[in-house]
Amino acid sequence: MSQPSEPAGTDFASMAVAPVAAARARPLALLVDVEPSLATLIAEWLDDIDVDVLAEAPQRPRDRDVDLVVVDVPYPRREGAQRVRALAAALPQAPILALSSTFFAGVSASGSVARDLGAAGVLATPVRRDALVAAVRGLLRASP
Repeated sequence: MSQPSEPAGTDFASMAVAPVAAARARPLALLVDVEPSLATLIAEWLDDIDVDVLAEAPQRPRDRDVDLVVVDVPYPRREGAQRVRALAAALPQAPILALSSTFFAGVSASGSVARDLGAAGVLATPVRRDALVAAVRGLLRASP
């Protein structure tokens, strides 16, 4: 995983995912720029609901379809929207869940903040297990 200080001009075009011939039994969530300790916790929580997690630097190519992207955006008002839009362009099949310590805990997961950022959902960090699980389940159900 890369650190949150990655330059705002990161080229996400290399993130395109090749289609997988065989259907997977479990959805795949890609973690982008999520701190290692939080990534470990998220992986445990998502494993409990039968979601696989891939945590790696965004420049590496994918060998599996990604069903959901979880990205940490430390500065949503600066480069956050640009980063989310670049991820959405590179992985159009995957809804994006943005995490940030700058979001207020009471912000609606799929409300105006998410729309303004270009994400399908947002959550404040530190994040509670029940909030993350509910958001992930909802986004996976809503995705095509």
